[in-house]
Amino acid sequence: MASWLPHRLLSSTPFRGLSGECRHMPVILTRKARTRISIQVAVALGCLGAGSALAPLAAYEIPQERSAATYLGALTEGNNYHVAARVRSDGNMLIFVVDTKYGKFQVDGVELTKVFIQELTALDALEKISQSGTFAKSLGRSATAPIRYGANLIVNPVGTVGDSLSGVANMFDRATASLADPKADRATTADSLLGVDDARRELAVSLGVDPYTNFPPLAQKLTDVASATAAGGLSVKAALAVIPGGVAVIAVSSVSSVQSASDTLRDKTSAQIAQEVKSTLLQLNVSPDTVARFVTNRAFTPADLLLTARALARLNAENTQAFINRAAEANSRSVAFFERRRAELLSERGRELGGIADFINVGGFALNRNRAGNVVALFPCDDIAWTAITERAVTAITNDLPRDGAVVRKPILATNGAVTPMASHEFQKLGWQVVHLK
Repeated sequence: MASWLPHRLLSSTPFRGLSGECRHMPVILTRKARTRISIQVAVALGCLGAGSALAPLAAYEIPQERSAATYLGALTEGNNYHVAARVRSDGNMLIFVVDTKYGKFQVDGVELTKVFIQELTALDALEKISQSGTFAKSLGRSATAPIRYGANLIVNPVGTVGDSLSGVANMFDRATASLADPKADRATTADSLLGVDDARRELAVSLGVDPYTNFPPLAQKLTDVASATAAGGLSVKAALAVIPGGVAVIAVSSVSSVQSASDTLRDKTSAQIAQEVKSTLLQLNVSPDTVARFVTNRAFTPADLLLTARALARLNAENTQAFINRAAEANSRSVAFFERRRAELLSERGRELGGIADFINVGGFALNRNRAGNVVALFPCDDIAWTAITERAVTAITNDLPRDGAVVRKPILATNGAVTPMASHEFQKLGWQVVHLK
């Protein structure tokens, strides 16, 4: 068996090069070479966490490319972008390529791609504003006029600050929040004083995007238009009114919408949001040091932090510390968004999984237990296939499952995406129940 495996494996086996393309590599091997490679293959399989060092590599599947239109429909093309027709899968997420007038971008996952499309659509609307005659007149006035405070710092129109606080009380709250969390404040002092930060947040919420977007073209255009409205006396409402046909920004998905927290995102500074997040997580018994790492992690926008904390508060599970400790390690926008979506889905769909009792560290992940004691692994993946990465992760989790004496309760994999038949079969072989959240 040992001498057969490498001969079968290498005589005409497709392999994936560094560029990602598949090639065939015919090889003629000596007996000594076959023996040496047999050992190497056995070691490699052991490192991958395979059940047996002699398990054939055919046990893994190659994720298939899909049609982008299947997931995005008419959203595959807009005024300032085009999504590549084919989308590849890495066995966990679908990876979209979006070609825009600002460059070409790779975006991980259907939901984050819809968020990005929402941002591109908002950016297109902002460019229409900046090209309008009304905007030009506003810029003309602001170029020669002395710098003055934004109107909202003097007289607050009804509803712009929130009914619970007067303008003066809100001013004190902002000042103390900035002092308490200087690293959490994403606005400059000048922008705050001139009303630019207020206008920027109002613009973003009106367009259905995150006021603290980390997409540079949108962030810059929000600031440009907000600066003109604050300095030139043009209200945000008037600025939006110049868009031909009105604010033609579609709600791409419920995920991309900021409506669930729109009042807070519009009326509160990033430092104020950080204060709410800190207070919420401390009440959930997350340690101050862990909270600080989470709140100052720039992979999360203030909107992400807010939505995550509120979802965890609704969930109210024990040992939230484990989740935040893990989330605070996020090192990219896609990972931060993934953690936010995990929190939201746990809050929204926990009942379907038997009720979420607590968080627990298992196999390097912050997973959950339901009321019955089953471990729940809820992952907002698009497309779970049985790859080496999937097998390695599932094996690590399975081997680390908590035991009640000699009994291991049946673990649950829950996802709102697809699971291939092969992956579903392999999960069940390892004792898992697969639950599809629709």
